[in-house]
Amino acid sequence: MNDYFKPSYLRWFYKPSTFWKNVCSTFLWVRHCWQRAFRGYADCDCWSIASYLTEIMPPMLKQFKTDLHGCPGWGEAATQEKWDYLIDRMIEGFEAAKRVEKDEYYMGTNADILTRKPSSEEVKSWIELSEADLKIFEDNMKPFVKWFFHLWD
Repeated sequence: MNDYFKPSYLRWFYKPSTFWKNVCSTFLWVRHCWQRAFRGYADCDCWSIASYLTEIMPPMLKQFKTDLHGCPGWGEAATQEKWDYLIDRMIEGFEAAKRVEKDEYYMGTNADILTRKPSSEEVKSWIELSEADLKIFEDNMKPFVKWFFHLWD
């Protein structure tokens, strides 16, 4: 029987090699936490910077928006409502990038995709969704780039 779906606290002791792998991964986890605390990023974050940024930026921008005390006051961000709209666009862009980076199109719609060959219609729809999210990302990163130095409170 495949024990993959059992909780890890029930699986770790099955083989001595699994025990030592878990000990080593615990040390790596502590090391990465230490690096994030003192450097701001860990070695594992550099393996895929896009993945790391798409994970941390949407919650960071959402918290920035809720704790906001002002707006730049000029141009497209002249009022608080316009500034909130621009921040929402930035959040939407990073969330679209996260969907592209994680390939959420095929796994989210088809739970049995690993056991069968996908149809050509499914593949075409995945490509269309991916291209649509790439367009959302590109369009919504323009305000992020333009207002990058105004993302402070």
